[in-house]
Amino acid sequence: MRQAPAMRKPLTIAGTLLAAALWALPAGAQEAQVAPSEAVKLALQAVPGAEPLGVKLKGGAYVVRLKQDGAVIQVLVDAVTGQVSQ
Repeated sequence: MRQAPAMRKPLTIAGTLLAAALWALPAGAQEAQVAPSEAVKLALQAVPGAEPLGVKLKGGAYVVRLKQDGAVIQVLVDAVTGQVSQ
């Protein structure tokens, strides 16, 4: 079924805006399958007794800042796989 010319223009605009929005996202944000809250949970499991300070997506990994025994520790959590590294 062919669309009327008046209908094609809004769809073209919407498609262009969606493509631009996806292109503007950081590469890691497009692929992230692990939620920030899950990244914090995984980091806390790796560092028992720590307190969460914050989480930020950088590239393809979350940087989770934790506080343990007065020291600030940064734990990396892969945003796709959930693999934890310190």
